[in-house]
Amino acid sequence: MAGNLVQLNSSGQLVLAASGEGLPGTAGAIVLQSASQSCCCGTAGYTNPCANAPSSLAIVNYTDTYFTPCPDATPAVPGDCVWDGVFDYFDPQACSYSNRYCFDGNGCFDCSFHGARMWEFQPPGISSVWYSPASKTFLMQITGQNGQNSGEIVWQGSKATGPGFTGIYTRTGGCDTRATVEIG
Repeated sequence: MAGNLVQLNSSGQLVLAASGEGLPGTAGAIVLQSASQSCCCGTAGYTNPCANAPSSLAIVNYTDTYFTPCPDATPAVPGDCVWDGVFDYFDPQACSYSNRYCFDGNGCFDCSFHGARMWEFQPPGISSVWYSPASKTFLMQITGQNGQNSGEIVWQGSKATGPGFTGIYTRTGGCDTRATVEIG
């Protein structure tokens, strides 16, 4: 029944599907399916962190100078909005938060932090916090601009504990050497 938002599989188990495609969950688990199945938990007894997710996330104790830009960062310009440390756009299909609203609809020319421009294109992508169902890990990445058409990772980290996005993320890469970042 491709195209339906609600389906029952051959065993009568409920499957919520964005496209009506993909395999049903096991042991009666409710599975949210998308092209990448990024919100799928797929195993009985595991809580989907996307369900009842808050509308935004924020870095605890964030200030404009929280992250140190990379040495080759593109300087901010007049008209840039200064990012407030809030991931204010939630994409339920990708189980991801980003600072996309900092770029969209706020009358900003671009976004910045600590006097440097942020990056919103691939690679490496807009600053985000997301959930990886394959590793059951929460990931965060802050990106900066370092040229006319390129971006770079300022801070990258992960968290494998707890059932939701909030908590302490430990650094895995980037030019800023901060050991941990807390999302609250």
